[in-house]
Amino acid sequence: MKRPYGNARDILPPDVLDAVRRYFTGLLWVPSDVGFYEERRKLVLALKGQGVPTREIARLSGVTSRRVRQIVAQSRAESTPTHCDPLR
Repeated sequence: MKRPYGNARDILPPDVLDAVRRYFTGLLWVPSDVGFYEERRKLVLALKGQGVPTREIARLSGVTSRRVRQIVAQSRAESTPTHCDPLR
């Protein structure tokens, strides 16, 4: 999976680059919009629900097979009802 890396000097305007340098030097990760992750999660779960193999889901969604399994497991954990036995 190829990551979309870019040199800040090539991407940012000089004044923005200088402002960033005042606060940080080194490798800086800029997270995507939260909506991006939610859409990817929905895609993974929809494909899994259709029976698409994990490796193919990973390829289509741009994540690792391990991350696909994590998303599916998290979804199952969230949807599994936890109840208390009132008689105990």
